Amino acid sequence: MKVWILRRLRAEARAWRAQDDQRRSIRRTLDVLRKTIATTGAYVSVGIGGTTIHYARGCTLSSYDPLEDFVVAQILVKIGTPLIDTRPVARAYRIIGLPLVAIGHAPDPEPWGGFNYAPLCVYAARAAALGARTRNIVLADLDAPQGWAVAHA
Repeated sequence: MKVWILRRLRAEARAWRAQDDQRRSIRRTLDVLRKTIATTGAYVSVGIGGTTIHYARGCTLSSYDPLEDFVVAQILVKIGTPLIDTRPVARAYRIIGLPLVAIGHAPDPEPWGGFNYAPLCVYAARAAALGARTRNIVLADLDAPQGWAVAHA
């Protein structure tokens, strides 16, 4: 057998493998997009350490990249997924005291502290009170006595 034929077949096999990897990557990305859109409480967070998509209970997709370089997060924010950017918070250690977000399950009963699951609206309002920027969430009244009323934009 001629060597050039074998080389050509090997190159073709590598190209097919690369296409399969690309297809798998696209399928995984679409799966994250579908789950994020379908889950209540799903959101995108941006902090000093990068960008994270919180899309199911205990499921996240993270990148050290800022939002500007994380395409999946950009798509989600553009289609209306809430964004919470905690980079402008002056005292970042105060974010640790915020409640956890109940993503895809019922929140814990009030009062919501550091290790309780609260609705996304509570987390967003309290983060905004600390100086975080939000997008795709309208913060109605930060002084509401019953718990931080917000609505999706």
